[in-house]
Amino acid sequence: MVLALMVLAAAPALCEPCTVVPTPLDGFRRVLAREPTVLAVGEYHEVKGAPKVPSALRRFTTDLLPALKGKVTSLVVETWMLSGKCGEAEKQASAAVAKTTQRPDSTEDELTTLLDRTFKLGVKNHILLIDCDDYRSMLDDAGELDGEASLLLVKRKVEEKAQEVLEKEEAGTKDKLLLLYGGALHNDLEPLPEWRAYSFGPTLRRATDGHAIELDLLVPEYVETDEDLLKEPWFAGAMALSKAGKTVLVNPHPDVYLLLFARSRKR
Repeated sequence: MVLALMVLAAAPALCEPCTVVPTPLDGFRRVLAREPTVLAVGEYHEVKGAPKVPSALRRFTTDLLPALKGKVTSLVVETWMLSGKCGEAEKQASAAVAKTTQRPDSTEDELTTLLDRTFKLGVKNHILLIDCDDYRSMLDDAGELDGEASLLLVKRKVEEKAQEVLEKEEAGTKDKLLLLYGGALHNDLEPLPEWRAYSFGPTLRRATDGHAIELDLLVPEYVETDEDLLKEPWFAGAMALSKAGKTVLVNPHPDVYLLLFARSRKR
């Protein structure tokens, strides 16, 4: 009995909605086989001081994007350009965002690479348009980032741009895939109650008659201590597979996928 209990305790956690795939590209192709009209890709982004492994953005651009050649016509990226026309509000808001997100300087270069690659694929690229009032709305009375207001602003901006592209039939119709790329929060099709206000997922699901798919990209070294993911019943099992060098595609809800990359081997 003691031996049996020891074996049971040593058994790896189960991951019922998990599928081990040979490569990230194989997992991505399984998602594309669902033929969505909107594919909302979300990432758990790199932060300063994180382990030096390829970011989700870099992996998407290098390994997954080629599979979209001839399939995607439009891309909306959750980013914006600084114009310098909004004075102190723009400077303060930009500094506050940088302080809060803690993204490394390399992220900007990786975003530029993504946009360059999609442009070469014939994709019409869109970024968010942020005006002076928007910058002011992102700050609290102390000049610090208002987290809730900023999340609501980004959600609204992406949702508006996506709706605009859909209405123009630039993408999001038969054989015209609309690709969204941003953080793994706003794209949630099944958001947690406390995050529902910040997600455009349910709106886009309705706008496409249920033909929207969420795909989150998980770099194991970035997400292993994430409080929300740790609550998921599949997470421990998926991370064990990742640690063993496996790439895992998780499908916990209809139209919701998470691609967990294999943990990078230590040099």
